[in-house]
Parts: sequence; C-alpha cells; structure tokens
Amino acid sequence: MGNSEYRDALSFIVGMTLGALVGTTAALLLAPQSGRRTRRQLVRKAEEIGDTATEAFDEAREETRRLADRTARETRRLAERARTRADRTSDRLGDAVDKGRERLRR
Repeated sequence: MGNSEYRDALSFIVGMTLGALVGTTAALLLAPQSGRRTRRQLVRKAEEIGDTATEAFDEAREETRRLADRTARETRRLAERARTRADRTSDRLGDAVDKGRERLRR
C-alpha cells in the first residue's frame, strides 16, 4: 500500500467514525424516549464507537509498521545496489588509470 493509499484509507476510517458518531447522536437526541434510556443508549453507542476507533487505530498502526518495514527493506536493497555499482565504477576507473599510466610510460 502506497503512502497515498494509506492516507486515503485513514481518511475514510476517520470519516466513517465521525459520521457514525454524528448520526448516532442525532438519532438518539431526536428519539421520543425517556432520558434514562437515551443515556444508556448513548453510553452503549459511545462504547461501540470507541471500540471501532480503537480497531481502526490498531489497523492503521499495523499498516504503518508494514509500510515502514517494506520501506526499510527497499532502502537496504537500493543501498546495496548503489554500493555494487560504485564498486564496479571504482574498479573500471582504476583500470583506466592503470592503462593511462602504462601508455604514458611507453
């Protein structure tokens, strides 16, 4: 998952959580029932929303961890590739310098 996809997923989760909170609050405040029952429902819904938010946070944290691991692996791979290319270039340059010296000695 790319950085943009991660942000999109996180935005979606946050939007859903906020939408659920607003919708639930509006529905409970407009419901024709006793205050005691409404308070119980509010507490229950708040707990559900809290659980949903915790799950979303845990998923986002795990996805971030996977992305960081993948980035670290890719960075190591690219660094090794750069070292290999630098070594080859250094070897070629050394060979060219040696050949140039030989030609100058002749």
